[in-house]
Parts: sequence; C-alpha cells; structure tokens
Amino acid sequence: MNDTTIAVPVRMKTRGPDRYQYLTQTGPGTPAGELLRSYWQPVAMIESLPSGAAPQPVRLLGEDLVLFRDDQDRVGLIDRKCAHRCTDLALGRIEDGGIRCPYHGWLFDVNGRCLEQPAEASPTAKDRIKMKSYPLHEAAGVFWAYLGRGEPPLFPNYPALQGGPEHCYVTRWLGECNWLQASEGNIDPVHTSFLHQLELTDPQMKARWGVFSNQARPELSIVDTCFGVRLYTRRAIADTDRLSVRVTNFVMPNACAVGGFEGYLGEGGLTMLWDVPIDDEHHYRWEFIFHRSGKLDKESLERQYSAEKAEGDRMWRRQEELYSQNRASMQGKAYAGLGECFSVHDIAITQAQGVVHQQANEHLSSTDIAIVRARRMLDEAVDDVMAGRDPRGVVRSPDQNDFRDMVVVTGEMGAAESKEEYCAKHAVPSLFAVQESV
Repeated sequence: MNDTTIAVPVRMKTRGPDRYQYLTQTGPGTPAGELLRSYWQPVAMIESLPSGAAPQPVRLLGEDLVLFRDDQDRVGLIDRKCAHRCTDLALGRIEDGGIRCPYHGWLFDVNGRCLEQPAEASPTAKDRIKMKSYPLHEAAGVFWAYLGRGEPPLFPNYPALQGGPEHCYVTRWLGECNWLQASEGNIDPVHTSFLHQLELTDPQMKARWGVFSNQARPELSIVDTCFGVRLYTRRAIADTDRLSVRVTNFVMPNACAVGGFEGYLGEGGLTMLWDVPIDDEHHYRWEFIFHRSGKLDKESLERQYSAEKAEGDRMWRRQEELYSQNRASMQGKAYAGLGECFSVHDIAITQAQGVVHQQANEHLSSTDIAIVRARRMLDEAVDDVMAGRDPRGVVRSPDQNDFRDMVVVTGEMGAAESKEEYCAKHAVPSLFAVQESV
C-alpha cells in the first residue's frame, strides 16, 4: 500500500462563480486530488496486461506510474521512475519476481520494495529502498487502484460492476479536457433532449433512446443519498396525462449511474461512467454498461464504438475540424450532427467548453440544480478529507456496502403519482440481481 506522506495545503474558499474552480486541480497534495484519491479509480483493462506482457505506463491524477505483471502473475502499480537514477521503468525487464531497471539492474517487486542491487557492495542497502506503490483490485474486467493514504476502503458493490462479462460491456475514451466538466455533463438531464436527439429507425435503438426526443420542459428535483445525489427528471407526454420519468444518480466523487439498455431488455440495466483525471487537462471516460439479463448486444456496441475510435482510445473526430460535424444531417433530427454515438456527443461537447472550463464565465440556471449540489457536495467532501474524515460514499464496513438505493429506471407514471414512491418500489435487490443467461 502507499505510505507516502503528503501535506495537504490549506484551501481558501472564495465567493462568486469561481468558488469551485479549485476542484479542477487534481495533482498530489491538491485538495481535490486528495479527495479523488480517497476512492478506488479504474486504471486499465485486465485484458491489456496478460501474462508476459510488457510493462504499461499509466498517468493518473498527475502521477506517472507503471503497471506490470511479474513472472509469478502478480500485478503491481508503482512509480514509473526508478528510485536509483530515475530512469523509466516502463522499459524494464520482467524477471526474478519483479521489474528490473535496464540502467543498473535494480529489481523491484509489486509492492515497490527493492529486491536486488546487483552492483551494490552492501547486501542490506536494498532494504532501505521503497518505491511508491498502490494497491489494486480487479472488478468488471478492470484494474482499480487506490491512491489515497492509509488503509484502502472496501471496494464498493455498485450494481454495474457485478456479474460476469456477459452482463457488462466496458470501454474507455480519452477526453482532452478537465475531468470536472465531463463529470458534470453526465448529471445534466436537460441536454439529453437536445444534444442526443436523433432520428431513430432501428426499433431497438428507438426503444432505448426514444425518451430523449421529448423536449418538454422537465420537472427536476434532487435528493442527497449515502453515495451522492439522486436526480428525478419528469416530462409531460404529449396528448396524455402521463409523465416520462428518469431516475439517475451522481456517485461521489467522479462517477454517475444513468440509463442503460432497459429500453428493450426491460428493467435491470444501467450505465456507470467514471471521469478519471489523467492530469488537469486530460481524463479517461470509463463506461460500464450493465444489464442483469446477460443479453447485452456487445457485438453491436463494439462495432459502434470502434467506428468512432482512433488509436489510444481517442475519437477520430478532431476539435480543429469541428469534430467532422455533418451540418446536412442537422436538417432532420440529428440535433448536433455528430453521428449516433452518445459518447462522442458528450466528449465533443465538453471538450468544446475549453481545456479547463472557467466557471466565472458561466450563467447557471434552474436546470443546473444537480451540478450546483454536486459541486457543494465535493466541496463538503474536501473539508472531510482535510479534517481526516472519510468523505461521503467511502465504505469501511460490509453492512454499509449495499447500494440497492442506487436506483436507475426510465419509465412512465401518472401525473399525480409520487416520484419518491415510484423510486422506492424499485430500490430492491432484485432490480439489478444478475440472471444467468440461457
């Protein structure tokens, strides 16, 4: 585990629209950086590091690390710079129970301990060397890392991370902007009726995303939960006395739980997104698409995403070319002219806010209540971390590791029905209980 001591600076709270600008800074020792380090963060796909694979460089929260699997199949995440003369361990040799620096042969294990110094006269000098290292956890086909201080919390039993590979499709995108604006885009329920509006012909796609074509003014409300913020979005359905309702969630500190494939597979689906800082100007958008039935059309998803990706999990669409926007398609119902992949829509539009969105330039409205609350909740959580307390959503005991109230549903309800009761009847273990596919 990490035993590095970091002095967290005193944070000055300011008034005005840029009060939360400090949340965009995530390097070691920054208040927001220490907050994000208090939670498990996705690092790399497990399949990207098979036995015998080369070491994998990782940049995470402004830190340069190396992920490697040793010759005994143990996996480590340690400092990328050798403790001797700071050369790059991504060039290292995998042998003798660790990773060996190619410069002078120093050997380090998955916990960052120095096992050998071949040219050193003292046989005990190596025992004084300890590299920075971080604990790892494997879930949903991904390596997760805990970069915080002290004992890591329990890994959260979020519904999207349960079941086998047939229940969850995982992908990653490079976002060339700050993590916060990307995360806030995920909890903005109004943009779905504009940015994501498409003319859908495929019945399955229409069943999945038809709710987004409803541009009726939404009724928005929020409520705090143990893990973050629950969002209720209700819209009138034309020519009826019914309302469409979506229940989604902000999950502390950089995740969300939103709709999945319940449109054509029935209830029991959700997508969880993590916007994980690489540094203050780049992030990875991790997508975990889950359905309890085990009947996800993963081949279709793979085709759609692969068609939009270039090397390194980047979009092939470039900002300097206005993301190859198709203006002609906007004459129909392709609202943004950016194709049919919602991930592309989200990444392009948040990058268009600038590399680091300047909050002082924005004019928030009544539809931004979830974003305002999320910023305040992050601010409160930073205070907790600076005071040595666990922030909201960090789990230490098994009896608290229960997220059945992380309800994600899309449906209809009567205008007089209570949204709280509608949500409560779905807050049961069976909502996301994994079913064995036949």
